[in-house]
This record gives sequence, C-alpha cells and structure tokens, in this order.
Amino acid sequence: MEVILILFLLLIVFLFLYFIFKIIKWILKDKTRIKGTATLAAVSVLLILINKVFFTKMEFIQSKAISNLYIVKNPVEHKDSLHNELKKVVLKKVNNEVLNQIEKYKKINPNDSIVELKYTIDFYEYSKGSMFIPFGDAGTYYFIEHEEDPGGFSVEVLDMYTNYHIASFNLKFCKDDTINYFGTIDYYNGWKIIKTDTLINLCK
Repeated sequence: MEVILILFLLLIVFLFLYFIFKIIKWILKDKTRIKGTATLAAVSVLLILINKVFFTKMEFIQSKAISNLYIVKNPVEHKDSLHNELKKVVLKKVNNEVLNQIEKYKKINPNDSIVELKYTIDFYEYSKGSMFIPFGDAGTYYFIEHEEDPGGFSVEVLDMYTNYHIASFNLKFCKDDTINYFGTIDYYNGWKIIKTDTLINLCK
C-alpha cells in the first residue's frame, strides 16, 4: 500500500513538473509572452513584499500539547525587535505561572538529590513540510497540536528543527541557594547561542 502511494505521488510530481516545463516552453516562443510574464512576476513580487512589510503581523502560537513551547509565525527580521517581543512573552508567562508558586517547579535531581528549579520556555519559528514529501519532516507547526513523537511510522521531535530554534528561557536557582533564582534567555542561530539576556535576577 505504501509503495503504491509513493508511486502515485511521484507520478503527480512528474506531471506537475512536465506541465511547468510545457508552460515555460510556450512562453519562451513569443517575446510578448516573455515581457508579459516578466511584468506579472515583478508585480507579484512587489505585492508579496508590500503584504509582508505592512500587513503581515508576527504571531506567537502557544502549543496545545507542549505548554512551554511557542511557535513564532512571521517573525520580524530585525533581531532586536524580535528579542524584545520574546522577552515580553516570557515575562508575562513567568509572572502568571511561576512567581507565586515557585514550589511547583522545584525538582529533586535523582542522581545527587540536589533540589533544582526546572522551568523552561522554548521558541521555534513556524515551518511546514512539503506536500510532495509525505514521509519527510512535518514542520514545527506539527507541535502546535501534538507532543513530540520519537518513534513509530514518522518521527517528529524538536531536535529535528534546530534551524528553526529561535530562543530558550531557563529559570534556575542561584548558586548554593534553593530560594532565590534567576532567569536567562538564550537566542539561537541553529545550534549556536548568539546572545544571552538576563531577565530575572534575585541572587544576592
């Protein structure tokens, strides 16, 4: 059944590419068609740019399955502006969930019985897999509705999408302290941390 489905999809891809090839060949036969197509393409690009700059807003989508995960749709390109918006989301969430119930997030490390503070928030850019690759990556949008799936027919885990990882916030206890804490946010470019900001610091 799977082989038949793959062959069917490959046939669709082949027919689509063949159709595109025939259109391009038809356009190239006439200068008027070439000019008209070039004009249409230029106008389309201009409209897309105008829509992106003036009408497309950045959106933070909280995962329904992973409470401390946000998928960022249409992130602004200006890094400082993006980082400022991330910090606002983090501080709002921490104020609502953590500050008055810190005991809820205390965990004992089973390896050495040390009390640790476990609270993180992750941000990934919105992405969606190609319809032409049915058994490939679904994209980060998958995690809006689903938890990570490390096994089975199709593996989907966040580690597959490091290129879309934007930032991680971590709340930890101060050194030799199980009362006071500090929170930092790391900004990523792939695996690499490019910048770190301290958002909360109650350390003495």
